[in-house]
Amino acid sequence: MADLNFVVLTGISTKEATLRPKTSGQLKAEFSLQVDRPFTRPDGVAVSDLFLVDSWGGLAKWAYDHVRIGTRVLVVGTLNKESYITRGGGKEHLTVIKAKMLEVIGAESRTNGLDVEQVRRDDWTPEVVAQHIRCISDTISSLS
Repeated sequence: MADLNFVVLTGISTKEATLRPKTSGQLKAEFSLQVDRPFTRPDGVAVSDLFLVDSWGGLAKWAYDHVRIGTRVLVVGTLNKESYITRGGGKEHLTVIKAKMLEVIGAESRTNGLDVEQVRRDDWTPEVVAQHIRCISDTISSLS
């Protein structure tokens, strides 16, 4: 089997998609996505992660037209490591989600019956992974 680079996220956009034509003529859009973790800190504060999402071509135009602050989005894509030179001349690395599919979704699509206690565990059984795959499949099927 070939190696697999596949990520599925749902979350809330924390900034509008910005559209940037590249010198090659290709369109690129990017936005940030906040993904809540299924737990809170001991002090009750919610925990979330923030991801940068890039999209290209027609998907970039779609993101620009549909992704606003507060939009709940389903992102299917790949993880990509990018490097850039800082203003000070240093090299920085950044992991970006390169979107291959984007859809606006409702809040009901978040967990589709996943056992939150199992999701919180540090180790998942094959059944928990299968539940996630079914959740992803059900969410994507509901978009058709």
